[in-house]
Amino acid sequence: MGTRIAFERLDLIWIASYVAVGLLGLRLLHVQVIRNVYYSEVAERNRTQIIFQTAPRGRIYDRRGAPLATNQPAFSLIYLPRQKKDPALLAGLAANLSRELHREREELLEKLREATEEESAIRLAENLPLQTMFKLSELKTIYPGVDLIVEARRYYPYGDFAGHLLGYMGKMDKRGWRKLREHGYRIDSWIGKVGLEELFERDLRGMDGEIRMEVDAQGRLKRKLGKVDWTPGANLYLTLDAAVQKAVEEAIRTSPSGAGAAVVLDIRDGSVLALASLPCFDPNLFLLPEWDAAKARIRDFPAFNLALSGTFPPGSIFKPIVGAAMLEENKVRPSDRIFCPGSFRLGNRVFKCWEPKGHHYMDWVLGITHSCDVYFYNMGLRTGGALIEEYEKRFHLGQTTGIEIGTEKRGNIFGPNARKAHNRGWYDGDTVNLSIGQGELLVTPIQMAVAMGAIASRGTLWKPHILDRVEYADGRVVQLSTPTATGHVQLREDVWDLLHKGLRSVVKEGTGRRVDIKGLTVYGKTGTAQNPHGEDHGWFVAFAGRENEEPSIAVCALIQYGGHGSSAAGPVARKALEAAFGL
Repeated sequence: MGTRIAFERLDLIWIASYVAVGLLGLRLLHVQVIRNVYYSEVAERNRTQIIFQTAPRGRIYDRRGAPLATNQPAFSLIYLPRQKKDPALLAGLAANLSRELHREREELLEKLREATEEESAIRLAENLPLQTMFKLSELKTIYPGVDLIVEARRYYPYGDFAGHLLGYMGKMDKRGWRKLREHGYRIDSWIGKVGLEELFERDLRGMDGEIRMEVDAQGRLKRKLGKVDWTPGANLYLTLDAAVQKAVEEAIRTSPSGAGAAVVLDIRDGSVLALASLPCFDPNLFLLPEWDAAKARIRDFPAFNLALSGTFPPGSIFKPIVGAAMLEENKVRPSDRIFCPGSFRLGNRVFKCWEPKGHHYMDWVLGITHSCDVYFYNMGLRTGGALIEEYEKRFHLGQTTGIEIGTEKRGNIFGPNARKAHNRGWYDGDTVNLSIGQGELLVTPIQMAVAMGAIASRGTLWKPHILDRVEYADGRVVQLSTPTATGHVQLREDVWDLLHKGLRSVVKEGTGRRVDIKGLTVYGKTGTAQNPHGEDHGWFVAFAGRENEEPSIAVCALIQYGGHGSSAAGPVARKALEAAFGL
C-alpha cells in the first residue's frame, strides 16, 4: 500500500515537471517567436534614440528672384534621457540650464522628467546664439545626454520688410498640433502664423530628417546608426518687386507720420508689385530665444495690415468716380461752368471749399485739376446720390478685391439705397458730402488701386494677385498666377477720354504736380480725408506709362494723419512709379 502511494506521488512530480517544462517552452516560444518583433523594438529603443532634424523651409522669392525669406544654420539643445533614472541629476541639470536659458527651473525640470518617462529625445531650446551655445557645450561633459545639433531655421534677410505680407513663424500650440500631427508635425514644430508663411505652411514646410543614434545607458551618444535625409520645402515665387516694395516702404517711413499704406499694381493683369503697410515688424524677432531683450519688441507689434484692412473716407480721390457718373449719365456737360467763391450754401448750412479764396469759374477739367469742392458740390447735386452710389458699386467699392492673402475689409457703401436698407433717410447734404468722398463712404487702399487700374485700362477690373508659382523639391511646378477680370465698367469712349484728360491735367497743372516725372505720362489725383480723431489722412492715386505708351502701372498711397495728399502721399506715389519703371 505504501509503495503504491509512493509511486503515485512520483507520477505527480513527473507530471508537474512536464507541465512546468511545457509552460516554460510556451513562454520561450511566445518571447522568441510571437513577441520577437516587439521585444526587438524595445531592445532597440533602449540603445537608440531618434533625433529629428528640421528640414529647410521653402524660400520665398520676388519676381526677379531676390530671396525674401530663406534659412540659416541654428543650434538646438537636445536631451537624451538615461536608462537609469536619477532625480538628483535632473534637478542639477535643470538648475544649470535655467541660468543659461533664462527660464524657470521648474519648467525645465518638468520637461526633463517627461523625456525620461517617455524615454525619448526632447528639445530644450532652439535657435541659440553662439555665445549661449559655447556655454551649453560645457554641460555636455558634466551631464550625460545633453547635446547640441545644427538645424535649418527661418531667416528674413531684409528684416522689417514686407512683414505683413510674408508673415512670421511661431511655436505650435496643442490645439494646432492635434489638427496637424497626422501630417508629420511634432508638438514642438514651428509653423507659419500669418501672411504667406501661414497660407502656404504645408508647402513651405518640407519633411524633417532623422538621425538614428546609438546611446549608452548614461544617454551618451556612441555612434550614428543611420540617417533619413530631409526633404526641403517648396519654393514660393511672387509677383512682388522687391525694389518697388522697398521704395514705397522707405517713402512711407519718411512721411510726416511714418504710418500708411501703398499698393502698386500692373494694370495689364492685376499682378501686385508692392503691398506695403507701416508701421511694420521684423519677422526675425519671433524666432529669438525668449530671454533675448529684442524679442520684447513684438509685444505690441503692428499686426493690422492697412493696405487690405484699413478703411478710410477717400476724400477727393473719389472725384474721378463722381465724374464718371455725371458725365456718362449726361447730368453734366464737360463745358458746364460753376463759380467757386470758396464756399457753397445749402439751406442754412455752408459747405467750404478747401481753397478759402475760391477757384472762380470751373468746368470739368479745371474742377478736377484744382480739386474744387464747390464744383463737385454742385455737380454732385445735379447727378444725385443714387447714381453716384450706383457707380461706387460699378467700380467694386463696398466689396473685397479677392486678393489671396490677409483679411480684407469690404469698406462701406454710402448712398440713398444703403441708407434705406437701414431705415434711414437721405438728404441733399448727404449728396454734397458724398460728391467729395466724405460722409459714411469708406474704402481700402487696395480697392482704390483696383479702381484706378480700371480707369487706366478703360474699364477692366482685375483681381489683384501676388502669387506666381510654387516649385517643389521633386521638380513639380504649380502655376498660381492666373489673371482674372472680376468685372468691366462700361463708359463711352469720350467719357474715358475726359477722365484721362482731367487726371493728366491734375499732374501737369494742378494739385499733383510733384508726381510729374520726366519720361513718364502720369495721371493722378490727390485726396485729403477728414479725420474726426486727429490730423487728416492724405491720399494719392495715380497710373502711368512710358511716354507714347499705354498706362501700365497703378498706384494708391495713403498716409495716416499726414495732412494734405499732395505733400504727404504724393512723394510715395512718385517713388513707387520711379521704381516700377526703373528710373
